[in-house]
Amino acid sequence: MKALTCALVLSLLSPAQVAAQGYQPLDRVEGWLIERRLDDAQNPLCRASIPGLGTWFSARVRLDRAGNVVVPPGLDRPDATALPAVREALKLCRTTILYF
Repeated sequence: MKALTCALVLSLLSPAQVAAQGYQPLDRVEGWLIERRLDDAQNPLCRASIPGLGTWFSARVRLDRAGNVVVPPGLDRPDATALPAVREALKLCRTTILYF
């Protein structure tokens, strides 16, 4: 059933439409925003950040591709207790199109 639902969702979205879209909010985990977009091959690209004012690189505490915390100058380092849950959410986001 999951495969059928996934195929239906993907068939409704053309690659051009998906590629043109930016990251879409997917979940919030202990103050972190989990976002996803699909690349041209329909592979999920996921990211996690603590929302702030300004651009992604200058004003958001975020996780890099290796899962390390990146803190832009002038911002405080977040509480590390939330990181395992955030990393688990990213892992789930990256492994399935249907996020539960």
